[in-house]
Amino acid sequence: MVTAAEEAQRTTAGLECLEPTLNGARIELDYVGTGHDGTLTRFTETVELPGSLEHVDDAVVRPVLRLLSLAASLSYFKAFAPGTISVPGGLTTVERTFLREVTRHGLGEFAYVNDLPAVFETPIDAPAAAPVAQPWVDEATPRKVLVPVGGGKDSVVSIEALREAGYEVGLFSVNSYAPIEATARVAQLPLHTARRKLDPELFRLNAEGAPNGHVPVTAVNSLVGLLTALALGFDTVAFSNEASASFGNIDWHGVEVNHQWSKGLEFERLLRGALPAGAPRYVSLLRPVTELRIARRFATRTAYHPVFTSCNRAFKLTEADRTSWCGECPKCRFVFLCLSPFMPRADLEAVFGGRDLFAEALDHADRYAGFLELLGKEGLVKPLECVGEPDECRVALSLVTEKPDWAGHPFLAEPEVVALHAAPGDAEAVLAFREGEHALTPDLEDVARAV
Repeated sequence: MVTAAEEAQRTTAGLECLEPTLNGARIELDYVGTGHDGTLTRFTETVELPGSLEHVDDAVVRPVLRLLSLAASLSYFKAFAPGTISVPGGLTTVERTFLREVTRHGLGEFAYVNDLPAVFETPIDAPAAAPVAQPWVDEATPRKVLVPVGGGKDSVVSIEALREAGYEVGLFSVNSYAPIEATARVAQLPLHTARRKLDPELFRLNAEGAPNGHVPVTAVNSLVGLLTALALGFDTVAFSNEASASFGNIDWHGVEVNHQWSKGLEFERLLRGALPAGAPRYVSLLRPVTELRIARRFATRTAYHPVFTSCNRAFKLTEADRTSWCGECPKCRFVFLCLSPFMPRADLEAVFGGRDLFAEALDHADRYAGFLELLGKEGLVKPLECVGEPDECRVALSLVTEKPDWAGHPFLAEPEVVALHAAPGDAEAVLAFREGEHALTPDLEDVARAV
């Protein structure tokens, strides 16, 4: 607890991270924020796991809980940025590196959008702490795999690839929405749901104009997934983040800003290096392949076509604001483009409620420009969304123009669009397996190669 006397001494804007607490399956993450005017705000975030951690060695659980507290702190820190992050209980060398990198890169988009380059050099005020556990070693062969599900195509490809390879598969989500539940129903696999609740005080600050924006939510979900795996006895947590996630959006103030940084290979390696001995394995099964290769495989998973979505509007906090596919955002455009070479045109348009997003782009200048952004037209920035690399978008464009059911489409005949076709040989490179760019065991690598 922070005393009144201690509060009175606070003068530096920023966030203080207190020690997380655990009671069975309930986690409480406590923080105290200090505004630039000296105003103090207390926060308590809660996470309810789908199983208790009482039976798990505290020497394994405690380091993962501490990493979760650090990753989740950024949701609150951004309301006081630029400022200092302090951890009065101290940080080990590994934890300090984790927090520094997650802040610098995980808040890259937030810093860019809010024009706050000082966030890249956020001071970390914490005494040195002794290591709390032995480092993690990748020894055991994966057998029981927990697959995080977001309702999109990538996790579907992972689920079916692992199941066909003979692994015991369970599904996991942080909170739950209709597309996630529908995916579990089609898969006929158990869905283990953790409940994360942000402190309402954060929304009040945001409404009052506090700095707000993108945070590395996959970093938080990864740690909640690892704790869930510990609680339920899974030896591996296999995300479905692909090679394209490591491709950034823009270089700004000497930092590559990447909307998907916490889905990228750099973060995967960072987290794996911070885990204690006894923690589950943390990998991304689809890391060595691109979104376009995943789309090619997903096109064959027809049972999931009526229920999947990648549109962010399906996950709005207010249920009345949710829709399966809006057809107007970068993610809708990207999924439409990357599936168009591999699905019959009528089937693809049915996924989007009978809509042809290429045709709609001809009637809306912003949507037309959105496709040019995906295709990497010079002078445009790749959308700050979870979309693939320009090269694979160009390959998708070239492939779809070869399909008879898209022949003569006026969008595909637009001179600006024609100029962005892939070069000969690009398709082979984009669809190739990326050797060595992953952290998979040999047996999981075989599963990924089959995608």
